Amino acid sequence: MIAFLCLCYGAIIWVVFFKLRLLPWNRTSQAGSAGIGIAGVATLVISMNLFQPYSDDLRVYKRVVQIVPRVTGRVIEVPIEPNVPIAQGAVLLKIDPEPFEYQVDRLAAELRIKGIVLEDARALTGAAVAARIQLDRAQAQFDQVKASLADAQWQLRETTVFAPANGIVTELALRRGHIASTQPSASTMNFIVTDETVVIASFPQSALAYVHVGDAAEVVLDLHPGRVFGAVVKEVIPGTGQGQLLPSDKLLEWTDDSTPGRFGILLELDEAAPALTLDVGAAGTAAVYTDGAKAIRIIRKVVLRIATWLNYVIL
Repeated sequence: MIAFLCLCYGAIIWVVFFKLRLLPWNRTSQAGSAGIGIAGVATLVISMNLFQPYSDDLRVYKRVVQIVPRVTGRVIEVPIEPNVPIAQGAVLLKIDPEPFEYQVDRLAAELRIKGIVLEDARALTGAAVAARIQLDRAQAQFDQVKASLADAQWQLRETTVFAPANGIVTELALRRGHIASTQPSASTMNFIVTDETVVIASFPQSALAYVHVGDAAEVVLDLHPGRVFGAVVKEVIPGTGQGQLLPSDKLLEWTDDSTPGRFGILLELDEAAPALTLDVGAAGTAAVYTDGAKAIRIIRKVVLRIATWLNYVIL
């Protein structure tokens, strides 16, 4: 940006002193031009950093759901393909249901037996206290088996895992014969939810003094060279990991080499943007336009458009 401003000022000097020869080019004009140039560029840079902050650390995020089955078993089918859109409710994987079917059948038979015992106990129930105790015991055993059967039926249903939302799966290594586990650390796949896209740009803390929710913004994406997309500040994320306090047996250590953390700004793109390819991790740059120094806003817009056109040549 500084180089661009210096080039613009140099062009003005050339037009005034050499092209149109409006003023003589001597030591006085040279010193004055240098002083005005330094002061002007410094003023513009400071004003733009305060009122039109710029970030080259913009990132596209999406929710990623770790698919962990709720039952453990051998995978018999993975009917999806990697990098192909998946609709909500589509089958992601199937676990061998036979062991669970056996358990359901066993408990169903046991429940029928307990039902017969319960009916006999009801038939014998009279005034005798012993008969009442036998009835209560039979009822409890019946209810216990009934609950176990319901749990077994639920586990049988969970042998088929469905997509939690519209999304996509990448790096699909799961194959038939693998053992799917209920351990959270052993997820079968990472499911990327495509219904929601989060665009966050990080800014130095000093650049957020005049930024407010609702301020206009512009976004440049490396995936789409030559294009600038309108946006609006949806939220200034009020925190950074450097300020997080976690339970620990150690006290905080104070040093003088700590780098101030950057704060994130959540941006909402215009309505046309959702039709774009916004892959997870897509990078770009962003500029926020506050209510201050509107007269020099055009300079920031030009700088941003130079950045997007440079995406054609920067590899």
